[in-house]
Amino acid sequence: MRLSGSTLFACILLLLAVVPWHVVSAAESEEGMLSWSHEDMATALSLFIPRRMAEEDVRGLAIAVVADGQIVFEQGYGVADFMGDELVTANTLFEVASLGKPVVALGALSLVEEGALSLDMPLGRLLDEPWLGDEEDHAQISLRQVLTHTSGLSNIVWCCSDESWQPPGEAFSYSGVGYMYLGAVMAHVNDTPFDRFMRSRVLGPLNMVSSGFGLADPLVPTVARGFAPLIHVLIVFFLPLLCLFVFFATGTVLTVRFGLNRLKLEAPDFLIGSVLSLLLTLVLIGVLFGVWGFLFIVAYVAMFVAAMFLGTLVVLISFAFLGLLGPADGTLTRGERRTDPVMILIAFGIVFGSSFFVLDQNVPVPAMGGDVINPAFSLRSSAHDLGLFAEGVIAGKISGPQLRDRAISDSVDIGKGIGWGLGFGVRDGVIGRTAWQWGSNPGFESLMVIHPDRRTAVIVLTNSSKAGALVQEIAGHIMGETPGWVVP
Repeated sequence: MRLSGSTLFACILLLLAVVPWHVVSAAESEEGMLSWSHEDMATALSLFIPRRMAEEDVRGLAIAVVADGQIVFEQGYGVADFMGDELVTANTLFEVASLGKPVVALGALSLVEEGALSLDMPLGRLLDEPWLGDEEDHAQISLRQVLTHTSGLSNIVWCCSDESWQPPGEAFSYSGVGYMYLGAVMAHVNDTPFDRFMRSRVLGPLNMVSSGFGLADPLVPTVARGFAPLIHVLIVFFLPLLCLFVFFATGTVLTVRFGLNRLKLEAPDFLIGSVLSLLLTLVLIGVLFGVWGFLFIVAYVAMFVAAMFLGTLVVLISFAFLGLLGPADGTLTRGERRTDPVMILIAFGIVFGSSFFVLDQNVPVPAMGGDVINPAFSLRSSAHDLGLFAEGVIAGKISGPQLRDRAISDSVDIGKGIGWGLGFGVRDGVIGRTAWQWGSNPGFESLMVIHPDRRTAVIVLTNSSKAGALVQEIAGHIMGETPGWVVP
């Protein structure tokens, strides 16, 4: 039967109208979109995801869905680069950040299975020289504590804080440094560089051929470019600058008033504090974000400040043509005609207020260097490869089914149905217990949810810092669970 053009157009409109409701109602089903036929799910997602990406200003997204232990749907949407020339596919590489932690955990559990590691023996016993800076940490922190994030180590991964911030084993505290420590132990035990060990033990056997914790330099441009709102970049710079300035300004006021016994404060009094605030802010950014992150943040801040200055200058020139820059009528002046400071403030206020229309715009972030190898955040992978990882977890590959089950059952409670197992977050919801991990690098947001009992999984990768809520929403619709795979 042939459909007329008008009939076909009406059918398309009806489908577009029904799909959003259908997708929303999927989250209320105990099986979600996984209970649909694969064709219906693919059609619905391919209509729903691009629309939500446009609404959330997400440039690129890749997804993989696992059912019955196998990938049944994988697709890319949007663009992977700044110019918009490269389309995202299921094989596009993303910085998946903390999604690499369960991959590392699977490698560690495989060493437990063969007896090279123990869950409860202090990891320090396996090292010839301590990696941690504190002797008690070296003697206490175990693999179980690292995997359940109860090691007490910090999450400041760039400056390599190597001492615990709270007693090991007492409470949950998410720690990337713990995984850095584990990576050093795994490399030492196997006498192999960490990234090479992970390729041979986990990535290779699961056929994750495109993935790596480090990349050859020619492959770095193939990774999707991340995007973050400009306001995030400015907050990272100006918030610590403001806090430090308030601290030093307070010290200046106290020193001048009580140390120098001078009541009147002058602008030069704050010069030293201002310089120290700026220098310490730059040092802090360099420590927390590394060299490329430092250059990226400072460059955008410099461009923003320059735009504010030039914009204010343009507005002042406009005021000059309108005769608004002189002193108010009736004000007596001597010598040269001075600009009314109130008009300068008004000009700056106009420009600053106008900037709010662009602060939410995405700006590209610098690519992570291929030589950056860090178990906590440096995995570059694709939706397809992480779908293969989920298949491996469901099948009990690499670590074996028994340790796979313990990784999900041996968990510490965090609250609100959330806990943390041996390398995976766990969530008890309407569909049962799911294993999960989120990833968040500057310019990237991702989520992986695995339901071993149902042999299902979903992986959503994006190149946008705005996509945190979207990846949760998509996973919820597919799995049939209310979004909430987050630490409370």
